Amino acid sequence: MDRTAKAVISELLARDVVPVLKRHGFAGRGRNFRRTREGRQELVTVEPHRWNDRHGGAFAIDLGVFIDALDAAESLVPPAEPPARHECHLHVGSGFRWTFDAVTDLRALGASAGEWVLREALPRFDRLATGAGVLDWLRDRTDPPGLRQVYLAATAGAPELAQAWLDRVVAEAAPWPLPVRREAARFAALLGLRCPPPVDSPTLTVTLRLPHDVPPARQEEALRQLSYKLHQHLTELRAGRPAAQAATLYHALRRDGLVCTADFYGAPAEDLLRPLRRAFAKLAPQFADIRESSTPGGGSPAPPPPPD
Repeated sequence: MDRTAKAVISELLARDVVPVLKRHGFAGRGRNFRRTREGRQELVTVEPHRWNDRHGGAFAIDLGVFIDALDAAESLVPPAEPPARHECHLHVGSGFRWTFDAVTDLRALGASAGEWVLREALPRFDRLATGAGVLDWLRDRTDPPGLRQVYLAATAGAPELAQAWLDRVVAEAAPWPLPVRREAARFAALLGLRCPPPVDSPTLTVTLRLPHDVPPARQEEALRQLSYKLHQHLTELRAGRPAAQAATLYHALRRDGLVCTADFYGAPAEDLLRPLRRAFAKLAPQFADIRESSTPGGGSPAPPPPPD
């Protein structure tokens, strides 16, 4: 070929794929397009094959759906930027079905890609907007279910399946049984499912109050920084401990209006505070108030006695 594979793909997209997407409400450029529908964002991403060269190439068209309510269940704040493909909750790939070389009829190939978007991709988005479509997508997966799949099954109208998957998540939670069990209990309460209550209690609770006179975007950025700093410091704290002990060391964040509460588990309050106070000092300018309180008697359950 006298052109690069990148140039060929760009030409095909501009002529045959982009017009179809734009007629159906997608916006974007290059290889990334999105549209917003009620409670969700739908993404179309064109993925060139990594070995494309001047002799030929291939590309795939991947579909993704980002669900606002699921993101709200998983995260304190929405994404800072429009969600990328890897942040989507539902994924559908075409595979590298469009291949070309020097003798390929590029007009026919482009027409095929445009037709696939019109006849396959757009109806797939419509299907994934229904409970039945989400359940079909879930049942086609082969990886073990997590809490995200539990949420999708429950909200798609399959509470029995969601309950079975939640029970499996809790049963297979090793080597992190305590944080998984706590998060599973939170999802169960949200979705009306059954889950054993957590068996540990916090040793340290920190409340952080956001200033009321700053824009919501700055409040959200403060919470992102908080989440990052806590994850960073607890990861460092786990690194110096035996695996069994590190598995009980975690935190849980929740927000109620302007107040964010961080509960810490698995280590004495004084051990946690030594590294965390450095984080709180850096975060102080973004919060109106930060308060610490230790919990006497808090901690992980005692290990079972050895067998006789």
